[in-house]
This record gives sequence, C-alpha cells and structure tokens, in this order.
Amino acid sequence: MKKLFTLCFGLFAALALQAQNEFPLQFADKDGNVITNGTTLNITEAEDDGFGDVLMPSGIFVKNNSNTEVQCAGTFTIQAMSNGSFQSCFPLNCMQAPSAGNYTTQNGALAAGALQSMATEWLPKGEGSCTVAYTLVTYKQNAITKKWMKDQEGPTITLKFTYGTTGIKAGKTSKTISSVVYYDLTGKKIKQPVSGVYLTKTIYADGTMTCVKIKK
Repeated sequence: MKKLFTLCFGLFAALALQAQNEFPLQFADKDGNVITNGTTLNITEAEDDGFGDVLMPSGIFVKNNSNTEVQCAGTFTIQAMSNGSFQSCFPLNCMQAPSAGNYTTQNGALAAGALQSMATEWLPKGEGSCTVAYTLVTYKQNAITKKWMKDQEGPTITLKFTYGTTGIKAGKTSKTISSVVYYDLTGKKIKQPVSGVYLTKTIYADGTMTCVKIKK
C-alpha cells in the first residue's frame, strides 16, 4: 500500500510539473530570461513620474513561449498595502486597485513569441510597503456563447515593494518614447483627453512602460 501511495504521489507530482512546463506564458525580465514560478521579488527603486507623483515599477515582462496567439490575463492578490494603489496594464487595459483584495485584469491577446512589459507598479503616497501575489492565466472561448472564460492558471510570483522617500530617481524623460495610450478610470482606451482624470500609458523604445494617473 505504501509503495502504491508513493507511486501515485510521484505520478501526480510529475503530471503537475508537466502541466506547469506546458503552460504557454512565463514571467521574464526585459531580456526574456524566465523568472521561476514561486519567486519573490523585492523592489525598492522608486521613480519620479515627472508629474509630481512617485511610482515603483516592477520591471516584469510576460513571455509567450508558444507559436500561437494566447488569450490571457493576470489575477493578483494584494496581501498588504500601506497606502496608495497598485496598478497593472497587462495585457491591454489598465486596472488600478486601491486596497487589499483579489483582482483580475481584462483579458486580451498576446502574440506568438511576444515579450511584453506588464506595466505593473505600485503608486505609493508615502513611506510604506505593498505585497502582491500575481498569477498568469489563460482564457478559452465558449463555442456556443463566444464568451471568453478562464481556462488555466500558470506561474505565480510575489512582488514586495518597499518605499522610502530618499533615493528617488528622476523620471525617465531621457528615454525615447514610442507611443502614449490613454485610458479612462474604467480602463477603457480613449483618444487624447481634454480634461478630467485619466490614466496614461507611456511605451518606450526599449519595450518598458510606465502608467500614471493624470488630472488635466
């Protein structure tokens, strides 16, 4: 019986590992190097966003290792947050979360072989910390309703932000900007706004992104 239990446990573990390895998406750095499932990243670098606020970018990318387009999203749990808000613009629209809890970004397509910045960051309003567990998920389309439904969960990483008011870097004004995209507070993409509060996502030539809330 003990041998049978050991054999079954080993088989289940092997199947779980195989499923994880077959998942098409992985967290990665800007060079495409995979970040291992279960990794905790300690983020202490803050930047002046150029508009009088501070942001702490995760610097994380998502890599599609498959040869087909993947419909995907992110689910994240804010475990603790001293102040401010946590924001993620993956894969398409921006979502800003103001308090601890569970959240899911709007799903979208990631091209085959793509390496895309998550544009995910903590926007602190004072000294403190923010801890977020972030998971990649895939979606599949219902053949009858044509609606996209969650399919599989992939790797999870933990982002631990710690912010102090010293050592803030200047905004990335010296970097070459490729494009700027605007969103309303529901995360819907809009044309360049005239007035009000909105989110702006700046995409740089090196593939990195920043997202900040702007009042005009």
